[in-house]
Order: sequence, then C-alpha cells, then structure tokens
Amino acid sequence: MTKLFAFAASTELQQDFHAVITAYAGGRIPTEPQAPRVVQLAQRYADEIVDALILNLLNGASADSAAPKALETVASLIKSTVHSLIKQVLSKLDNKELQPVAAYINERRTLLNDGEGVREFISFELSEADYANLHSVWSTTAQGQVNKKALNDSMLRFSALAIAAFYEDSAKALKLGFIARNVFSVGQSAINKGSQMAINRLIPALREHEAKDFATYFLSMLRAT
Repeated sequence: MTKLFAFAASTELQQDFHAVITAYAGGRIPTEPQAPRVVQLAQRYADEIVDALILNLLNGASADSAAPKALETVASLIKSTVHSLIKQVLSKLDNKELQPVAAYINERRTLLNDGEGVREFISFELSEADYANLHSVWSTTAQGQVNKKALNDSMLRFSALAIAAFYEDSAKALKLGFIARNVFSVGQSAINKGSQMAINRLIPALREHEAKDFATYFLSMLRAT
C-alpha cells in the first residue's frame, strides 16, 4: 500500500498540467516555445502548494489569534521567492531543457477518488515510518489530546519532507548551471528558514481548538492507496 500526502489541484492548475504534459507527450520536443507555459504552470503549482500548506490554515482561526499574521508573512516570503526563482531560471531554458519539468510534474500529479469522483491531486510519497508518525500525532491532536511539542516536531519533519518533494526534487529534475544551482540554493535556504520560523512561532501560540483544527486539516491530506 502506497502512503501519500495529497491535496486537490485547482481546475486552472489541471489545465496547465495537461497543456505541458501534452506538449511533451511521447518524449517529443515541441517546436513552439514552452518557457512561458512552463513558467505559468510552475508559478501556479507553487502558489497552490503554499495555499494548501500555509494559507488555508487561516480558516477557522480566531479573530485575535496571532496565527494569521505569522502565516501570511511566511506565505508571502515563500511565494515571492519562488516566483522570482522560477522566472529567473526557467524562462532562460529551451524546450529540450524544460522537458524534465513535464516529467517531474507528471510524477507529482496523482489521480485519486475524493468521494465525488476521480480528480487530480498534487502529492508526494511518504515512508511507512513518516506516515505512521504524522498520522499518529495529527489524529491524536485532532481528537483533542494536544501535545504541542509533538505537534511542533511533526510539522518540522513534515516541512522538511514537503520542501524536499516540492522544491529540491524539481531542481534535481533540471540540469542547471553553476549560477542557477546557487540561485536555487539561496531560495531553498530562505524557504527552510521561513517555514521553520513559522512553525516554531505558530504551534506554541495555537489555542486548543485551533490545534485540533490544524491537525484535522493536515490529517485529511494523508492517503493510503
């Protein structure tokens, strides 16, 4: 059984997926320039990851909670950093150099049944140990047994896994030159620091009902298929 972390892709992102995957179908290299299309896909893909993992946590937060401000700050930092990196790096690549992006996106695109039918999800695979740990902490917290240290530790681990899957793996898919690799490295450092800062500030400040909602939200995105 495969263990996944997965969340639904928007209609617009699904359309971008299909446009790029179709352009490179069968291993062919398209003649029409693909950089603008791939940049659009990559930026929308990044935005939806940030929305799913960070901004959607604002739903249900108390009006006087410190959580929204902390989350909005780190989300803004990550989005602006990634958008700049994507445009700076991908817009300079030719169609052949962009081919691995299509393959990477296809790996992160998973068809799952969400109860209303089969739809496309953005996902990455979890090891048995990581799945068991995250499921245990998030399900326990969702049931009202709130251990903020365990929740904080689980989110730091999850953050490292998500950054590896959504950022590092995408960089590895491309044959980047020295300068581009350094640009990605700087971006990765900023994202790591921003994520850790947000988690370490957010989790201790959560009220009990916010911690339960937080854990319930992430628990809903764990899948065993």
